[in-house]
Amino acid sequence: MTSSRRNILSDLAAGVLILLGAFVVFAQDVFLRPALEDFIDKDTKLVFPAIIDTFQKVRVRKNENPVFGTVVRYENESGTCADVYIYSLDTGAKEVRRDEFEKHFRETDEGILKLAEQNVKIKAVSRIEKPARETTPGDGREAYYRIESTAAPMDSVLYLALYRGKLVKLRVSYSPDDAEEAGHADKFIDFVAAMLVEKPQEAKRPETAPAAKDAGSKDGTAAGA
Repeated sequence: MTSSRRNILSDLAAGVLILLGAFVVFAQDVFLRPALEDFIDKDTKLVFPAIIDTFQKVRVRKNENPVFGTVVRYENESGTCADVYIYSLDTGAKEVRRDEFEKHFRETDEGILKLAEQNVKIKAVSRIEKPARETTPGDGREAYYRIESTAAPMDSVLYLALYRGKLVKLRVSYSPDDAEEAGHADKFIDFVAAMLVEKPQEAKRPETAPAAKDAGSKDGTAAGA
């Protein structure tokens, strides 16, 4: 992937935030985390491995403002980018409700489709209809887009889910002519989406009943007396 295409991907992310009114006027500290090790998000307890399928984790940016939240970026040798965003809808980090999640997905989808109005590098954005994949957990929402830009056309996948009161958004973009990369994008989304399924706690094993005491002790006292 060329640097110009990467720049457009960054513009896409920023453009969606602007359209949704997510930017605030005060500066926020950003903490960079090591790339070549697992990353554990302290709010959701999600563990992001250094490698997923063909993708290597290259950067983690954590912002103290929960609206910006955390961005985990992966790339592979073909230059395909995969970004995971973990964030809230307000600076108080209030838990996101299910109805707010549904509304946010609709707004995000509309914002992506309108990006050509906001960015001169993007000529047009259209939605691509693709059959649902059985391997992707159904609790999230998924949409595919074809993006025509001044650099080169690309396909982009949006996957949005609600997990432990936080929004988890995936964006994976690749060349529309590369079926192999499309497959890797699907595998990446499947892997992360599976992480967002709450695992039922293992049933507690019944405590072992204490061994029965002898009917009597040496002094003739009844057991349990």
